[in-house]
Amino acid sequence: MAYATYEDYKALYKSNALDEAGFDRLIWDAERVMDDATTGIDGFHKLRMAMPADEYGAEAVKRCACALADEFRQIDEAEKAAASARAMTENADGTVRSRVISSVSSGSESVSYATGSAARSGTTAIDAAVSDPGARARLLDDIVRRYLSGVKDANGVNLLYMGRYPYVS
Repeated sequence: MAYATYEDYKALYKSNALDEAGFDRLIWDAERVMDDATTGIDGFHKLRMAMPADEYGAEAVKRCACALADEFRQIDEAEKAAASARAMTENADGTVRSRVISSVSSGSESVSYATGSAARSGTTAIDAAVSDPGARARLLDDIVRRYLSGVKDANGVNLLYMGRYPYVS
């Protein structure tokens, strides 16, 4: 059971940022994050076993899946950009191909080049998620909590409740 479709994603994000193949690849990761976040200590998978039956809950699940897929898209793009920036700084003979200028002084014509993560434009949550697995986990967890807090499954149990599932013996 998919939590969201490519059509859902296109309707919510109204962009061509992801094609259908890219969405199919990333939605699996998004659903895995959601499953992990909604599985209690007893291993009961609330979303897989008792998907919300009400319209609000079902919409929250769909939006969460799409938001996570889009976040994975942004992380993938940032990882590719960082790899490209690293590859473009020097040729094998040591000559500079392309660098990001961080400052220029006119009087003595001094030019400084950015290195490492400073070579990217600003530090964002996505930049942190690219370089730090803990930051990535926190970013994804924040999305899950934003969309699924207070949402109940088909049996009325909060999706983010981590205790023993009350309807399983």
